[in-house]
Amino acid sequence: MLESYRDAITFNEGTKESPGLRSPQLGAMHAVLGYWTTKRTIPATVVMPTGTGKTETMLALLVAARINRLLVLVPSDALREQIATKFETLGVLQKLGIVSSSAVRPLVGRVQQGFTTVEAAESFAQACNVIVATPQAMNACQPEALAALAGVCSHLFVDEAHHVAARTWSAIRDFFVDKNVVQFTATPFREDGKHLQGRIIYSFPLREAQAQEVFSQIDYTAVIDFEDLDLAVAEQSIAKLRADLAAGFDHVLMARVSGIPRAKDLKPLYDKLAADLQPVIINSQMPAKQQRDAVKALREGRSRIVICVNMLGEGFDLPSLKVAAVHDPQKSLGVTLQFIGRFARTSSNGRYGDASVFVARSEIDVDRRLRTLYAEDSDWNLILRNLTETAVQGQQDASDFEEGFTSLPEDVTLRSLLPKLSTVVYRAPTERWEPENLVDFFGEDRMFTQPIGLNTAAGIAWCVVESRDNVRWGDLKTIEEISYELYLLYFDRDKRLLYINNSANDGVFEDLAMAVLGAGATRFTGSTVYRVMADIDRLVPTNVGVLDAHDQFRRFSMHVGSDVTASFTQAEAGTKSQTNISGGGYRDGERVNISASLRGRIWSPATARDLKHWRDWCDSVGEKLLDDTISIDKVIGQFILPERLSGRPTGVVLAVEWPWQIHTMQADNLRLSFQDLTYEAVYTDLVPDTAATEGPFRFDVRTKGWSVTYEATVEKGRLVYRCIGDKEIKIVRPRSEHNLSDWLNQIGLTFILDDDRIIEGDLLYKPTWDKEPFDRANLTPLDWTGTTITVESQTKDRLTHSIQYRAIAELKAESEPWDIILDDDGSGEIADIVAIRINSEGLLIRLVHCKYSHGENVGTRVDDLYEVCGQTQKSIMWRRSDLGPFFRTLDDRARKKQRRDGVSPFEVGDIKALYRIQEQSTVLRRRMEMVIVQPGLSAARATAQQLNLLASTQAYLRTTINAPLAVWCSR
Repeated sequence: MLESYRDAITFNEGTKESPGLRSPQLGAMHAVLGYWTTKRTIPATVVMPTGTGKTETMLALLVAARINRLLVLVPSDALREQIATKFETLGVLQKLGIVSSSAVRPLVGRVQQGFTTVEAAESFAQACNVIVATPQAMNACQPEALAALAGVCSHLFVDEAHHVAARTWSAIRDFFVDKNVVQFTATPFREDGKHLQGRIIYSFPLREAQAQEVFSQIDYTAVIDFEDLDLAVAEQSIAKLRADLAAGFDHVLMARVSGIPRAKDLKPLYDKLAADLQPVIINSQMPAKQQRDAVKALREGRSRIVICVNMLGEGFDLPSLKVAAVHDPQKSLGVTLQFIGRFARTSSNGRYGDASVFVARSEIDVDRRLRTLYAEDSDWNLILRNLTETAVQGQQDASDFEEGFTSLPEDVTLRSLLPKLSTVVYRAPTERWEPENLVDFFGEDRMFTQPIGLNTAAGIAWCVVESRDNVRWGDLKTIEEISYELYLLYFDRDKRLLYINNSANDGVFEDLAMAVLGAGATRFTGSTVYRVMADIDRLVPTNVGVLDAHDQFRRFSMHVGSDVTASFTQAEAGTKSQTNISGGGYRDGERVNISASLRGRIWSPATARDLKHWRDWCDSVGEKLLDDTISIDKVIGQFILPERLSGRPTGVVLAVEWPWQIHTMQADNLRLSFQDLTYEAVYTDLVPDTAATEGPFRFDVRTKGWSVTYEATVEKGRLVYRCIGDKEIKIVRPRSEHNLSDWLNQIGLTFILDDDRIIEGDLLYKPTWDKEPFDRANLTPLDWTGTTITVESQTKDRLTHSIQYRAIAELKAESEPWDIILDDDGSGEIADIVAIRINSEGLLIRLVHCKYSHGENVGTRVDDLYEVCGQTQKSIMWRRSDLGPFFRTLDDRARKKQRRDGVSPFEVGDIKALYRIQEQSTVLRRRMEMVIVQPGLSAARATAQQLNLLASTQAYLRTTINAPLAVWCSR
């Protein structure tokens, strides 16, 4: 057979007039054949979009390379049969004249069950030219038989290679360490972050596949419905199928669901809507014959609708699949692209039109990379292309970074390294470094990894060092304590900075720096390292080390919690200084945490995703260390120092907050029950008693069904919670039920007080800087004619005399229109009104907080502002992270309000607009504004106490999420 393959294949590119290989097939062949000439045995990865002919590329390589004995690994039994049949006939290669008719077709074996003996495995393999198997069948072999079977194979092809990082797959590939391996895939990435461990030698762009009409046009429709989403998806997709069939196209509809029970639930719906199209279910639990009969009915056109989970999966070829009804979108990017690829394939054998995909949008928060893919009104054709190339480019960047390592040790893989975000930084005397000196520095006998990992272009070197020492728990000579430490070095040649990371997070490595940089290397030490904390607002120290130069018996002390305040007081005494500071605060509206020590170590509690992530973090550290404009005194002076509670602070409680985690967990996981009425915790309000300035903190836990009063008293430096009434609220979780007071005494609440003070974790935080006075010019009087200033909510009846109705009218009247104005009034609200728009400056979210007047006439009552200022300060929590919780909560509340009231909460825009904006929010500059609406406040007669309260609220918003504050009031 091998001799018949000599000069048996042409390398001509096909045209309409002359048959030949497609350009992606030719490109992949040349790339693989060229790669093999280098004699490198690192697995080669070939990325070819679904439908570009991966299988024919394998067949062509078999002939062109005259492969002695090939093992082909596939993910399923169905694909094993499909691939094996193609190899037996050499596909269409001989039919089209690409491969000579004199070429002998290979003998193909299928491994359907494990071999128990070496003899049986070898006998089978030696009788075959090509072996096709699944990992499951291979791993069912006895270990010796598996080794024998793999041992007689000269090459390995892996189909759908995004699986190869799984242990069942990689175990087979491990037998081919010194042999040629090619990994074929359309999706070279995994959702678990595992790398394919190969070099991407060829990647054919999806845009080229579409330009060459390998893919058809794809029409995308996002289906968003408040009432019955499944019905909406089924109706729209069936209508499209009927239109296609009426136009003469041979199309089939696939309804994709998340599980077999869902498929069974939807079958009656499709039977009702399209009984004449003979809907069928296909799933893995059906008998094999029933599955074959269903597929046959689809191929013959007797059935036009199939409801399935993951059947008809990878590699399945049915060109008539052209309408997709996605009831349950996949969370896996790889699965999504495989799914879409099946509908996008073109074929000259049959009458097929463009593909159509209808995607149910029941969740506003999907996988970050799917946000663009599932965007409302997006051009699926363009978006899919961009998304695919971004994903492939991410793996390409990883491959390029790995490829940059001219040397790598064998015992520890590069991708397994997850260093802490930690470093010591040295200034280099020259632009040269000698990382090879690591071997001499540590000694060859201690180097666990040889050679060192070295990427000269990226400036990265790493090694693992072995240390042996006597055990510390006994005087033993027969055993040793062995430890391994990772050393990671990054040299920024342009800035002449050397960053050193050690997995033990200890030491400053003077000698090591000198070994690779030479004499003259200087470490960043002293207060300069605190520059990394610059531009962090509301910076709170979490722990501080203090060195006392005079106290010989207590030279060093560590301070945490409220004790950090003493550490700063001591430092000012002249004999003491902070040796290290850890703190957290806000930078550009985002939460950040960082630590630094006088000796030069800088660290964050996070772990790097990979070496490249650590290097990028180091670059951000270096920029601040070199910035001489940063004032250390200003950095230290901006700390908010916590105080231990010694009693109830005097003043008004403006707001009480639930712990943030209740907004990030599933709402059903935390419910409050009282008098047989149960509500989700996120839909309950904590309403403080703003009348009291002394004594216990009192607040109501309030829902639309009940209100229960609780109090918190300061006892022995901590807040103790108790219920005032006879009967307690129960906090209900999936497997437990407790009194709310018991839960509060474990978890605690956050109290926002006047004068910009916060109590959190039994500690009082108060900024030391002077807040700017509130400018009366920021008080905007409105015309309240026709408004009853004691009526706050417009309710579902849209009361025209309410404050909320008037505020919505003001928003609608603005010169720049809003994309969304949403009535969010109700228990657990984000704000009374949420307004959102996208403009040239990015995404703007305005939260409008309304409050009724405590009197029928405009006055100078400070009570009119207490609660609304507290609500405004509480709402900064929605600016956290990537706005995911904000959009999820807004979506959930809008849907429930629609169902509860029967009236849309959208004053401007709709749920589709909300989804569209959320999709775009990840790539836009995000800003938030706050508006207080209180017609009981007079702009002309506002008192100093009222203005001071507004000033504190304004300062809090600015120093946390950098949000401006506006106040709509009366004249």
